[in-house]
Amino acid sequence: MAKHRHLIETAGLERGWVEEDLFSLCDRLRQETSVEPVMQGRALYCLFYEPSFLTRTSFERAAGLLGVAAYHTEDASQFFPAHTPGYIDNIINILASLRIDLVVLRSGDAGVVERAEFADAVPVVNGGSPDDHPTQALADLYTIKRELGQVDGATVAVVGRLEHRNVNALLKGLSLFEGVRVILIPFSGQVSDSVMQHCVENGVQLETHRDIEAVAEADVIYLNGPRTAAHAQLLRSRNSGNLHIDEKFMSMLKLKCAIMDPMQRSGDFTIGVQDDRLAFYRQSENALYARMAVILHTIG
Repeated sequence: MAKHRHLIETAGLERGWVEEDLFSLCDRLRQETSVEPVMQGRALYCLFYEPSFLTRTSFERAAGLLGVAAYHTEDASQFFPAHTPGYIDNIINILASLRIDLVVLRSGDAGVVERAEFADAVPVVNGGSPDDHPTQALADLYTIKRELGQVDGATVAVVGRLEHRNVNALLKGLSLFEGVRVILIPFSGQVSDSVMQHCVENGVQLETHRDIEAVAEADVIYLNGPRTAAHAQLLRSRNSGNLHIDEKFMSMLKLKCAIMDPMQRSGDFTIGVQDDRLAFYRQSENALYARMAVILHTIG
């Protein structure tokens, strides 16, 4: 039986489940030359109130490989308005009545994902809420484990926009492990006090640096880009956010350093070099296996 009927909060994950169940399943799925469509007849619905390319596509592809029929909307407010968090109850119950087995819900409104869990009509996975993104955290942690061999003892530099769900989820996920050091290099925003406190209480060593040269100490560099093109332009006008990943930048890094980007080369950072330490596409592949494992654990 799946340990999690719903997957809503990164902070609610347990290390044993993450490593022994989920990561082990990811490894087994990776080793299969062809995945058996073991879940034919099941259905997944990506109920997205915000557009997404990677989260939605990786969930849909993960579902397809497992034999699960996948449906979606990226503009759910046009069809299922949720002006208040309470309205989501009706939507979840409608999807349950249509024999949907799993809902991946993405919303920028506070409380919507939590209310969908409370409705409890169908398993719900958080596909991105205002301050959390647990399946992205799982994909990122799995990537770190594969790149470094383990997450314990890793030094992770987070560069760019810090007031973002991807960063919150990563930091909460790293808090499951021992001896982790996080170097925050902000181009904009800051990590919320509650997330900072959660990290400190769980033994994460946090530092904030303004000098990009601090990445030289990192085993992993986690890039998180600006909110919009206009935001990126504003940062550049202030001489902030002009990160060029070129030969000079790469020369500062450890030989085994891994560079990750949950936005997957969206243009926020200039990439002018080919280097095996750029783990972008390995990261997106790992997200596929992580989301396959989440589907199997939730409804398999």
